[in-house]
Order: sequence, then C-alpha cells, then structure tokens
Amino acid sequence: MILFKNIVIFFGFWLCCSLLSAQEDHVLKPPRDYEKHPAKTALFIELGGNAGLYSLNLDQIYYYKEKLKLAARVGFAINPHGVYVEQAYVLEQNIILFKNPHHLELGIGITMQRQYNESCSIPDSYLWENLWYGAWRCGYRYQKQDDGFFLKAALTPVFMQQSDCGFDAHYFQLWAGVGVGMSF
Repeated sequence: MILFKNIVIFFGFWLCCSLLSAQEDHVLKPPRDYEKHPAKTALFIELGGNAGLYSLNLDQIYYYKEKLKLAARVGFAINPHGVYVEQAYVLEQNIILFKNPHHLELGIGITMQRQYNESCSIPDSYLWENLWYGAWRCGYRYQKQDDGFFLKAALTPVFMQQSDCGFDAHYFQLWAGVGVGMSF
C-alpha cells in the first residue's frame, strides 16, 4: 500500500511539473521565404558522368538571379580494384540558365582519377597513376527554389590526358550522367 501511495505521489508531482513547464511561451521561427532565400545547395549521387561509374557530390549556387545562376560542384568516388581502392575527384563550374524549376546547365570541369595500373616501361610491375580528364557538361537540371528533390541529366564529353603508356585510343569519349539528390 505504501509503494502504491509513493507511485501515485511521484506521478502526481511529475504531472504538475510537466503542466507548469508547458505554460512557457515558445516563439516559432517564421517560415523561410524561398523568393528571398532559395535553396542553393544540393547533395546528390551521379551515375555515370565525369567520374565514370558514380560520384557523390555537393553543388553550391553562389550567384543567383531569376534566369542566370552560377554553381560550383565538388565530388568524389571510390572504386575497389582488387585489394586496392582507386579514387576519383571532380571539380566543376556550371552556368544554369532559364527560370525555375527547369534549367539548361552548361559547364566545364576536371576529374582526377587515381588508378593502379600496369606499368608500360617495366614488365610485370604496377604503379599508382594520376589521370586527369577535362569534361564539358550540357544537360537538364531540375531544381525548385524550395527545398526538396533535385535531378540532373547531361552529356559529358571527356578529354583524357596521356597515361604512362602514351595516348589512349579513346582520347575523346562521350559520356552521360544522371544525378539524383536533395536541394536545401
């Protein structure tokens, strides 16, 4: 009986404290005005594109007008190659044209892939090699002023650098990519 009495007193005390603290005046922040402060940052995964197979990316619009926007993109990818892990790093500058939410995106970028390749000068020898690709971008971008869904699809012609073995037969390649993510 004493235990039951203590439990009732405890819950009564807890209920009174909860009701007293619930009387505080909380002020909510006003909702964000997307006309004045649009979503300028996007996180997305791109399949294909500048990095090859895939890349994880951050895209930031740093100049924003209704029909013209400038954005910078940074991305990376990790590709397993046996016991070694090859990496790709993407830097890109884009011009985004037309009104929201449908845009034409034009850009130029550079990709560095760190690959573990067989050496052409020393037989049965492997070495780490940094390959540099220059890439252009021409494609579609869907990004509303509000936070939310982000989509881009583009052709990305790539110009490859001379490797350890000389120029590759595929010095120029026409790649394509599709990116999906969130803008905020």
